[in-house]
Amino acid sequence: MTGLHARARRTGDHGLVPDFVPGGDLTVGVEEELMVVDAAGELLGADAEPLVARACDAGSSAGVLTSEVYVDQVELNSPVCRSAEEVLASLRQLRSDVSGHGARLMAVGVHPTAPLGGAVIASSPRYDRIVDEYAGLLRTPTAALQVHVGLPDERTLMLAYRGLRHRMPLLRALAAGTPYWHGVDSGLASTRSAILRSYPRTTLPPQLSSWDDYVARTEAMTAAAEAPDHTYVWWEMRPRPLLGTLEVRLMDAVPSLSAVAGLTALVQGIARCAIESPDPVDLGDDVLAVNDHRAMRHGLETRVVDVDQTLRPLREVAARVLADARAALAADGLDAPLDAVEAMLLGESEPDRQRRLVAAGGMPALLADLVARTADLEG
Repeated sequence: MTGLHARARRTGDHGLVPDFVPGGDLTVGVEEELMVVDAAGELLGADAEPLVARACDAGSSAGVLTSEVYVDQVELNSPVCRSAEEVLASLRQLRSDVSGHGARLMAVGVHPTAPLGGAVIASSPRYDRIVDEYAGLLRTPTAALQVHVGLPDERTLMLAYRGLRHRMPLLRALAAGTPYWHGVDSGLASTRSAILRSYPRTTLPPQLSSWDDYVARTEAMTAAAEAPDHTYVWWEMRPRPLLGTLEVRLMDAVPSLSAVAGLTALVQGIARCAIESPDPVDLGDDVLAVNDHRAMRHGLETRVVDVDQTLRPLREVAARVLADARAALAADGLDAPLDAVEAMLLGESEPDRQRRLVAAGGMPALLADLVARTADLEG
């Protein structure tokens, strides 16, 4: 860290925002948080620690494996990839490698039956600081699908930021898969999103005018929170200056690998559209928040304010955004994974599937289904 800090610019006592390190030309990478469960699909708690440690120590040729703030969770990190198909190949091998060390995995944003206050937290200087700040808010594990888009400079990143920011509710709705919380139907499509709203500095990405605006806001927030650096600002999309990426953080963990690849390609395609054909206006923070709540509550079955200030069905917006993303990626042969997003729009939603399974076979049927789909490396 010393070398990184030497390159960083400090303002005040706490505001640390490094200089932007140029990233790729719309490259992609994924961080996938997965839960470690027992034979019945329940969280393993502290018993997961040796399994996760063994997998992380062994490593993988397909990417990087790391432990997480929750001891019964493991994070899979793909390398920097040109395409979502390359991401898919990496995550397929990473899931296989972790399972090979005896860990049973579940990809879900919130475990459907985890008890209130049942989270077992790992210890490290960073995690200890988070626990001290969050206190009882860390009451149940959450897991995300996080997509990084590599960008060459600050100006290009801000164009991608602007376009992707408008599409946050759409990405939330597509990935929404957490209707259950502590064994009870929350009535939401994404309970995880509501949980994260209680965490400090974990918000929708704000409307920004420039890279300097991002730096100023981030430095002000880290100073106010007396936080060590910019990584303690957890906007649901945020620049990562040292990585040269824009990180989209709001999506629930997704069991289907083809869906993971599809959502990765969609983020890549939206970013390219935003750079090549910027939206003419910005949605204000208040309107975006209303759109996002509707997506959190109803998934795709709602209406949102589009970028032209018109209220439209989210499915209609999704179809247009998907078509634009496909056109943007097709010239380079990067659009094939978007077929999975089209299937998501045409098929049963994840919340509906989960509710159907619980109605037919109770919670054990849902837990078994989530484990089976996470283990299906071709699904």
